[in-house]
Amino acid sequence: MIKKITATVFQVIIGIAIGLFLGILMIFMFPEINFFKLDNLFYLIIMFFISFILHIIIHEGGHCLFGYLNGFKFVSFRIGSYMWVNDNGTIRFKRYHMSQTGGQCLMDPPASNFKAYVYYLLGGGIANFAVSIVCILLGFINQDLLIDIFCFSNIAVGFLIGATNLVPMDVGIPNDGLNVVYLLKDKKSADSLYKQLRISKELADGKRIDEIDISYFTLYEKAKLRNPLNTCIAVNRCIYLTSLKQYEEAKKGLEYLYKTKISKVYKTAVINELILIELLTSEEPDIWKYMNFEVKNRMARERSDLSSLVVQYGIELLVNKDERQAMIVLKYIEDVFKTYPYNIELTKETIQLLEERVK
Repeated sequence: MIKKITATVFQVIIGIAIGLFLGILMIFMFPEINFFKLDNLFYLIIMFFISFILHIIIHEGGHCLFGYLNGFKFVSFRIGSYMWVNDNGTIRFKRYHMSQTGGQCLMDPPASNFKAYVYYLLGGGIANFAVSIVCILLGFINQDLLIDIFCFSNIAVGFLIGATNLVPMDVGIPNDGLNVVYLLKDKKSADSLYKQLRISKELADGKRIDEIDISYFTLYEKAKLRNPLNTCIAVNRCIYLTSLKQYEEAKKGLEYLYKTKISKVYKTAVINELILIELLTSEEPDIWKYMNFEVKNRMARERSDLSSLVVQYGIELLVNKDERQAMIVLKYIEDVFKTYPYNIELTKETIQLLEERVK
């Protein structure tokens, strides 16, 4: 609880610092912009929207550039729901929305290159700051009002995205800066980052998770699960075991992770998998030991996360026994299937197993 309060206070301090910085810019660097004038305010809102999209592209482009410079190979690049995937040397365009992230750049890493991983993680935030600094320089020499507004919005958004990615924090998902901190604390966890990126590469190549080499789901000796890089591998190992129908072993690992303090994004995956195993193995599924009010609300809002939707479908079929609501959830699943960039055969098999349990 104390750590949670400390993290919240830290985030507030970062927000106040950025606010003060922007206030100083407004007063001393852009005094000619009257932000209370209606047309200027309109331009500012438009420019902030453009700058936000631009800086997501810049951020993911920074990861891509720093990755290339350090021996990584391109796997996929996503902005919003627009995604470009390397399909055996051919770049193909796909549509796919992923919850909690505005963009993502995945690359195939070089083996055993600790510094390369650090540069790759930091590349996005560095790119945001670099563009913001260029806009500061442009703001000093420029006299045009619209360009000044564009510069100000880019500086504001660039520093905001850069800071929230490079200043170590966990906002439901560990940011790049926090991953780097854990990487520096335990250099062995570079092995976990390598395996995490390799798993993503294998999935992008069209493999099912149960077709991936088991070595990618094995942690090094004495790996600490509080390290999010290790947590990712531990969660994926449990999902891998579930795909092999090794439910008891998967559940044992998931129960341990459930009781461990881990990032919210991984805790959500753990809860989904525990409920799924309960649905697949129990005659009278007891999902309520995992399903609190927050989880129930999250699932009710979910429309794009495939694992969450499959769990919802199972709950409607086997717990609520509401066939009408189950068909509504199934329609959401089919909508996701239309644009899902990875192999969906295993998911279809899981849905079939749930339906067979009803029969």
